[in-house]
Amino acid sequence: MKLVVKYRINPTPEESEVLQKLGTYATKLYNTDNYIRREEWAKTGKIPNWYKQKKRLKNNHWYKLLPSQTAQGVIKSLQDAYNSWFKLRKTDEDAGPPMFRKNNRLSPLTFYQQFVIEGDVITFRMSKKFRKETGVDRISFKVNKWRGIEGIPKMCNIIFQDGKWIVHVVYEVPEKPLNNNPEIMAVDVGIVNLATTVDTNGNSTIYSGKGALSVQHYFNKEIVKVQSKTKKQHNKKWSNTLSRMCEKKKRQTNQIIHTVTKEVIKEAQRNGVGTIVVGDVKNIRKGKHWNKKASQKLHSWGFAKLISQIEYKAKLSGIQVKKVSERDTSKTCSICGMVKASNRKHRGLYVCECGNKMNADVNGGVNLLKKYLRENNISRSIGSVVEPSIWRCVNVIPS
Repeated sequence: MKLVVKYRINPTPEESEVLQKLGTYATKLYNTDNYIRREEWAKTGKIPNWYKQKKRLKNNHWYKLLPSQTAQGVIKSLQDAYNSWFKLRKTDEDAGPPMFRKNNRLSPLTFYQQFVIEGDVITFRMSKKFRKETGVDRISFKVNKWRGIEGIPKMCNIIFQDGKWIVHVVYEVPEKPLNNNPEIMAVDVGIVNLATTVDTNGNSTIYSGKGALSVQHYFNKEIVKVQSKTKKQHNKKWSNTLSRMCEKKKRQTNQIIHTVTKEVIKEAQRNGVGTIVVGDVKNIRKGKHWNKKASQKLHSWGFAKLISQIEYKAKLSGIQVKKVSERDTSKTCSICGMVKASNRKHRGLYVCECGNKMNADVNGGVNLLKKYLRENNISRSIGSVVEPSIWRCVNVIPS
């Protein structure tokens, strides 16, 4: 499996200048490629593929200034953007093709075979044309807070973010053998509660999402204020300040998700869980038309990110992850099986005519677990679910 590790580098002014040149060249290559694709789209209604563009641009000035695989990575990133556009056009006819990047934007730099890690030092090799024009053959950086990973580095991205140079290294790491523990745990993801777990021994934990909602609410309000001010004062829809605010919002939300998913896996390990069951959240937003406040929470929340983090952390712990449909799990009584949407009351309370009265997310988790057991012909009783413990995210938000 692949594992991404983020490192911070502190280049000297001379090294920073080299990185800025490479980032600028990558932006110019991206825009050159985009211009060609747009021209061909206007003439033929088709977009040339990645392989064709790679051959067409291999003698381009900007292409040759970049390491060959870095240049190919730029073209591949634009291909991915067009693929996303094609998918979006199926549901949104007004969606526009990928935009050109601003000339002052430093594009990410992707390296495959042209980087080497030795100890806590990363070295990047330059292209022949770049060496000839600048005299720089390679640049090396000592990494802050090095994390040793038992794996093979396969790819590296250098990104300029909030005035800092960040390196993302993709490692190929061996998957841990499955632990074959008999217990099964279901994880119900939500908005007010990020995750609610229920296992076959009746253990249950609610992971509060109030910290994440506070981050979302605060930044959404502040972004609207700055947008209004930017529009009035400069007649612009966007600004660097707004970009920084969005990045900060994303960073804080991701940190909360990381912390919560880490705790979910710890709980699974404590309780001898061998299988984690999660709901299939594909198209979870489709067809949702709730009130304005609930819709803002739903459409800004990263359900897929939370589940993907549970998946990869589970693999690292030797726990398998299975997906089941979430259909009607929130409406169904986990005791008698009655399906009735109105049973889900305010403040996350589920009340059924049969006398069942429990937290709605715990009820949903029990239904997920029962559905998995039923679909896989596993004769296992869950028993009585104990009063759920509450876990709150405290002091984990980065600046």
